Amino acid sequence: ALAGGGRLIKFIPYPVIAGLTTGIGLLLIHAQFKPLLGLPAAGVLSDWHGLPLATATTAFLLTRYAPRWIPGLPGPIAGLLGASALFQIARIPLHPDAVPQHWTVGALPEPAALHLALDPHLLTQTLPWPLLLQASFALAILSSLNTLLTAVIADSVTGQRHRARRELLAQGIGQIVVGLLGGMAGGASLSGTTTAVRAGARRWAPLLAAGLLLFLLLGAGAIGRWLPTSALAGLIIASALALIETDILAWARRRHTRRDAAVALLVTTVSVGHDLMLAVLVGLAIAVALFIHDQSRVPVIHRRLTGTERPSVRKRPLEQAALLAAHGERIVLYQLRGNLFFAKTDALFEDMLVDLDRPAWVILHLRRVLQVDLSSVRLLQQIAARLEAHGGELLFCDVDAALGLGQEVEQTLRRLSLRPGRLNVHTFAAADQALEYAENALLRTLGVDPARLEQPVTLEELDLCRAMPAPAVQILAAVLQPRSLTAGERLFAAGDSGAELYLVLAGRVDIRLPAGDDRYKRLAIYGPGTSFGEIAFLDPGPRAAEAVAVAPSTLLMLTRSAFDRLRVQQPEAAIA
Repeated sequence: ALAGGGRLIKFIPYPVIAGLTTGIGLLLIHAQFKPLLGLPAAGVLSDWHGLPLATATTAFLLTRYAPRWIPGLPGPIAGLLGASALFQIARIPLHPDAVPQHWTVGALPEPAALHLALDPHLLTQTLPWPLLLQASFALAILSSLNTLLTAVIADSVTGQRHRARRELLAQGIGQIVVGLLGGMAGGASLSGTTTAVRAGARRWAPLLAAGLLLFLLLGAGAIGRWLPTSALAGLIIASALALIETDILAWARRRHTRRDAAVALLVTTVSVGHDLMLAVLVGLAIAVALFIHDQSRVPVIHRRLTGTERPSVRKRPLEQAALLAAHGERIVLYQLRGNLFFAKTDALFEDMLVDLDRPAWVILHLRRVLQVDLSSVRLLQQIAARLEAHGGELLFCDVDAALGLGQEVEQTLRRLSLRPGRLNVHTFAAADQALEYAENALLRTLGVDPARLEQPVTLEELDLCRAMPAPAVQILAAVLQPRSLTAGERLFAAGDSGAELYLVLAGRVDIRLPAGDDRYKRLAIYGPGTSFGEIAFLDPGPRAAEAVAVAPSTLLMLTRSAFDRLRVQQPEAAIA
C-alpha cells in the first residue's frame, strides 16, 4: 500500500472483469447444487429431497419479485424470511430425524468457547522467521490482489470508485491486529462482496454484517438452527445470476468486439475450470498482448513533408529560393505521434528507409509523441549513424522534456551507447528552426554560402530593384524613407493601421502573431535583400501581425502617398 502498488489493479481491462464476474456467478451457482437439493457433502444425486428444493425456489422467487409487489422491501430479506417460514411450516408434520442437520445452518459456538490468544512470549521463542517472512510476503501479495480485484468488481456493479491505498492499509492493519490476537485473518471475498453489492449493499454493509455476527456469537447463536441452507442457496443463486455478464454474447456478434468476447469467455473458462487468480493473470496477459498488437498497427508517422512542401519561415532572395524549390526533397520533416516503443521500431525504420540511404536532412518532430522506450532510442541511434554514413543529418524538434531525451538529444543518445565520438545530431526548439538549419546546410552543399543572408545589401541588390534600370532606382530612392531599428524594437503592432512597404537592407525582422502572455507564433523572418508589407501597401488597413527587429536593422520605407506621387510625376519609374 505504501509503495503505491494498489493503483496497478485499476488497469485491468473490462473484458477481464466481465469474464471474472461471469465465472464467479457460475461458481456460486455450482456451489449451491447440494444445498439446493438437500444433499450432504458426500451425497449423490439420487438422494435429493423436495423440501430443500421448494425452499430454495421460494427464496429465489421472493428475492427476484418481492420488491415489485412491495416497493421498499429488500428482495434478500423477503426471500430469507419467506423461505425460512415455508421450511419451518413444512417440517412440522415431519419426524425430527427426517430433517438432517445439514439442512440448516446450525447453532454457532457459545461465547465461553471463544478466547483471545495474545501471548507476547511467542515472539521471543525460536521461530522459523525466514520461512514465516517468505510465506507472509506471498500471502500479502495474494491477499492484496484479491482485495483490490474484489474492489474493482464492486466498482463495476455500484458505479463508484474505491481508494486502493486506503483499502490495502485497512486490510493490512486489520490482519496484523487479528494475527497478534491469535486469530486467522482473511481478505475480501469475491463471492460475498459481489452477492452483497448485487443485493444493494453499499458503505455500511461490512459494519452491519460484523455487528450482526458479533450479536449472533454473543447471544443469539441458536438462531442458526432455524435458518435453512437451501434458503441461502436460493438467495445466492438470485445474486449469482445477476453477476453473469450477458453482454458477452452481444460482443461476440459484432466483429469489432469479438476479441473482447473471446477474452471474457477465456477468463470465464479458466475461472470455472481452474482458479480465479489464474484466470485474472491469463486474461491480463492476453489483454496486454492484444493491446501491444493493436498499438503496433497504429501508424507512428502522422505526416511526412519535404522541404518543398513545408519550407521554413525564413524569406530568402530569389536565387536561394529557386535552389531550395529544386532540391527541397532532400529535406524531410517527419511528424511522429503516439508511443514509440519496441513493437513499432521495425515499422518506423522501414517507413523511413527511403530517406536514410541518401544525403538528406531528416527532421523528427516529436510534439505528438507521448513515450520513447529504450528500443526506440536504439533505433534513433541507428538512424543517425545511417544518415551520417550517407552524408545526411538527423535533426530533432519540439522534444518534450517528459520523453526523457533531454534538451540535447545527441548527448542522451551518446550516454546510452558505448560508441566513441559524437553523433551528427542536432536539437531545436521548434520545427521552423530545424527547417532553417536544414535549408542553410543544403544551400551550403549547393555552393551557396548562407552567411550571405546576414550581410547588408544596397538598394540595387534587392530583388525588387534588380531588374529596374538605374534611373528608375535613383528615382525610387528619392521617395524612400530610411528607418533604423534597435534589437527588440517593434516596427508596428497587430491592429495598427498601415499602408507602407518595407525593404530590408541590414539586420533581421520577425513577423509575429501574438498569442497572449508574452507568447507568439513566428510567421516569417525577413533578412537583407527581402521586403514585406505588400498586402497592407496594396490594400491599406489594420495589420494582422506585428513586426519586431531581432537584430539592429536598417530598412527603407515606401509609403502609399509617396508611391501615388511617384506614379503621377514619374509613371515610368512607378511601373518599373
